[in-house]
Amino acid sequence: MILIGTSGYHFPDWAGPFYPPDLPKPRWLAYYAEHFPAVEINSTYYGLPKRDTVLRWREETPEGFRFIVKLNRASTHERKGRGEEIGELLDLLTPLREAGKLSGLLAQFPASFHAEAASENYLAALTRHTDGVPLFIELRHASWDRDRSVELCRELGVGWVVVDQPALPGLMGIRAAVTSGTAYVRFHGRNAGTWYHKERGDRYDWEYSDPELRSWIPRLSSLASHAETSYLFFNNCHAGQAIKNARMMKQILRLSLGTEVV
Repeated sequence: MILIGTSGYHFPDWAGPFYPPDLPKPRWLAYYAEHFPAVEINSTYYGLPKRDTVLRWREETPEGFRFIVKLNRASTHERKGRGEEIGELLDLLTPLREAGKLSGLLAQFPASFHAEAASENYLAALTRHTDGVPLFIELRHASWDRDRSVELCRELGVGWVVVDQPALPGLMGIRAAVTSGTAYVRFHGRNAGTWYHKERGDRYDWEYSDPELRSWIPRLSSLASHAETSYLFFNNCHAGQAIKNARMMKQILRLSLGTEVV
């Protein structure tokens, strides 16, 4: 089964392109859940959620809806400890866990996190604090673009995140792999001009073309054949482009693959 969603749902510029203009913001998640089966929660990278917020996530989504929650930047960017802070996040996410809606944690590391022994040891340390919740690792620096990195994730029992991002020196290429029984792909867009230059615009301001999405069919077919579940999340959220591309990809895959796509 392939589940398609977006990296977040609460964006003001989605009112009009996706959300009805008169729909109150507290209704946005329920509306999103009527159209997609899963969502990445990225706001947790910036700060821990309030318990009332997590309760609303649980109550405003139907049975079977799935959340992937991003680890706080303390775990992936600051790295002053060894992952002990993940316990506080998991405690706050208890309502989702009890409802069977927490499908995983996402650790998105920056391009400054290079492949070396200390980094491998840090990844291993993180896995000791996830309390059985599946962990998916996104590595952006090109030094990780090797077979050893995939095997490391397999040894640690964590999911490998396949990334589609600009083809820039120093960045990870598209290395399609499944390491934990679940495939995971994030589409960041290919805006090379703004990736390292915020003054030029939004890093994720990119709308995938039909040919760009169709080029993924062979990879996704291969990933799905090695996984019980595949997650595809679109992170090109500027101006609702993620919504448009997620819908396009769903239609393309339904016509191209002999597997369930939701």
